Amino acid sequence: MKKSSRYCRYTLIFTAPLLIAGAVLGLSCLILSRAGETIDPITAAQMQQSADIRYSSGLFYRPRPYKIERAKLAKADVILLGSSRAMQFVKEPWKVPAINAGGTMRDMESGEIFVNAVLDTYRPKQIIITLDWWWLSTTRRPDNPADASPLTPLTLHELTQPAVWLWDGTLSPSEFGKLLFARDALSHDIGVPALFKDAGWDPFGHYDYGSALTSPSAGSDVDFKATLDDIARTSKRNDKAPWHPFSEPNWQRLEALVKQLQEHDVETILVLPPVAPQIYDWLTSQPEPNLVNEIRRRLATLPVLTFDFHDPHSIGTDGCEFVDGIHGGEVTYLRALNSIAADPSSHLEEAVDRAMIERLIAENAGRATLKRDGRVPEADFNGLGCQK
Repeated sequence: MKKSSRYCRYTLIFTAPLLIAGAVLGLSCLILSRAGETIDPITAAQMQQSADIRYSSGLFYRPRPYKIERAKLAKADVILLGSSRAMQFVKEPWKVPAINAGGTMRDMESGEIFVNAVLDTYRPKQIIITLDWWWLSTTRRPDNPADASPLTPLTLHELTQPAVWLWDGTLSPSEFGKLLFARDALSHDIGVPALFKDAGWDPFGHYDYGSALTSPSAGSDVDFKATLDDIARTSKRNDKAPWHPFSEPNWQRLEALVKQLQEHDVETILVLPPVAPQIYDWLTSQPEPNLVNEIRRRLATLPVLTFDFHDPHSIGTDGCEFVDGIHGGEVTYLRALNSIAADPSSHLEEAVDRAMIERLIAENAGRATLKRDGRVPEADFNGLGCQK
């Protein structure tokens, strides 16, 4: 009897932690499922084809497969292509079918992959590509294949994230409870950031930074110091540094991409987007050879319409309209679009509503985001002394 009792105690000692761990992981899986975190980027893109919902996973950042699928489904006349810097083009002024594929092209290779995937499906009338100078640095390396995968498996790391989010405040106890007991009362948005932070991609492909821009001096780049520190690093892996050599092979890949689009009768426009004034001043002050200056010199030699907006003053934007030092906000990109459309060679005069663009700029000047009903007001999130 004593031996049997001792055996039961030992069994309980070993199995109880396993049962507790299993229950915790099961609860985590339930939370992730109800938040939409188990929905892969391809499925999310397909869901947005028939529903006006926002998508942003708290577990995975997979813009390439997501945006490729959105472009193939939308079959828009105009594609806005680029890195995360292009994600602030908004839907409002477009009079023709258009889609924002910002976040897809992070280097020349990912741009080639996107263009090939789209051309295998249909032929858009026009592609506007925003260029990042670091794509043409000899130090630039392609994305990790895992970062471009459409697969989003739940490993132990992902299953522990709900507990991490509760610990660091990403998810409040109240929000955790709503996912468990009142999921039907929440929106149909996909992912924790979309559900609780008003952040994510809409079906057009524009990215909303949500609540990240609503607290004074709570942004990721106060005084643009983080951006300046990043591009000024002397590391050989810092591909944004202007002193790294210009890559002739990458430039040739850009020329080949332009030629490929032209051969498919896709009108192509290349844009060098602006940086915040403080970042522009620093980059301009760096001695030759200067990677950014070399790209600006070469841009106009390409056989397509090009726009050099690297200097923020060229389109009348300022630091208050930037999310961080290299990411202009919605108003900045409205200014860029207006300048492009003003050129008859762009053929955008009939594609966008310039009167609307100019009205939105006038109503939102000095802001990174447009004023929208029901949204918490934008704050001076980068601590620049901006009057919002």
